[in-house]
Amino acid sequence: VAPLTALLKTVEPDLPDGAVHTVPSLLDSDFRAWRLGTALFAMFGGLALLVAMVGLYSVVAFDGAQRTHEFGIRVALGAGGWNIVGLMLRQGLRYGAMGMVLGLGLVLVTGRLLAPQLFHTSPRDPVVLCAVGVLLLASMIAACVVPARSAAGADPRIALQAD
Repeated sequence: VAPLTALLKTVEPDLPDGAVHTVPSLLDSDFRAWRLGTALFAMFGGLALLVAMVGLYSVVAFDGAQRTHEFGIRVALGAGGWNIVGLMLRQGLRYGAMGMVLGLGLVLVTGRLLAPQLFHTSPRDPVVLCAVGVLLLASMIAACVVPARSAAGADPRIALQAD
């Protein structure tokens, strides 16, 4: 901006200061509301993902705590720790998959309500839906690993003494 202003001052000396602006600076005020909306959507989406992860973690941890006796007996009968982790992960992913199917159904049904807020994309964009699915799958695995590992540490001696 400064070199252009200096050049214009040589041609038009009466040109006021601040008469030259860049296109991004002119468009900044127009896009400010869109950027704020995008930031809020991202923040609430991240918060929703966190709440979903905590909820899934809680359900899997509670289920693992309820089945500690069973896991201890399985370990006493020869099941390895990875068998227990796999069992808990499958169960947690089953819960998460049910939530994903319900969420996908809601997106497909109510997506037209959100369509005016989207810019150059559709609420049914397969690339976006696949990317969100991968993110949710990774989040589900992360939420299930900790309670699954603690369930795998069930002591068979305590489980057998309980009977």
